[in-house]
Amino acid sequence: MPVSPDGSLTLQIEGEDLVLLGERALYWPARERLIIADLHLGKDHVFRQLGIAVPRGATRDDLHRLSALIGTTAAKALWIVGDVLHGPIAQAEWHDTWTQWRQSHDRLEVAALSGNHDRALNGADLGLRELGASCCDGPFVFRHLPQADAQGRHVIAGHIHPKARVPGVPRQWPAFWLQAGMTVLPAFSAFTGGQLVPAQPGHALAVCVEGAVLWAGS
Repeated sequence: MPVSPDGSLTLQIEGEDLVLLGERALYWPARERLIIADLHLGKDHVFRQLGIAVPRGATRDDLHRLSALIGTTAAKALWIVGDVLHGPIAQAEWHDTWTQWRQSHDRLEVAALSGNHDRALNGADLGLRELGASCCDGPFVFRHLPQADAQGRHVIAGHIHPKARVPGVPRQWPAFWLQAGMTVLPAFSAFTGGQLVPAQPGHALAVCVEGAVLWAGS
């Protein structure tokens, strides 16, 4: 399947063009909406509080990549498909970084589905609209957990942090996991683990390698 010169890949799902971006995000042109999953704000802060030595700046770096994607796509909206947070908000090192980022994108609509790490999201003053556990829009239903929709709509989810290998390319890479009735997004945060997704009949993988999408279809 051909990849565009900018490293993205456009698929038609349920009659809608969706653009898979190598920086682990999905763009829906009809809605001018950038869609990501598993941002995990402050995960590095939580690890340091537990006494685990990890580099600082993971949240800043993720938000820098997000700003670049907003500029590239000219998106007017950002939806986060769960796990916006990773741990508490109070006295978290990342909070000021997020606040400054949000102020620099004050015209951007930001909305979020709740994920399993988002217990502190409800009522938090983060400048985003909460969409609940699931939200339908057009032919899609957005939710954090990759569970099939009872009405047969195409699910766009996160949670699993799918990864895949590409022949001839070292290590595992974040991937879009494409199934009948469901697309599971890669984790947007660079500071996450992941689950290696085995090749299965009827499934396909679009792998994010150094900012480009490589089709590892089926």
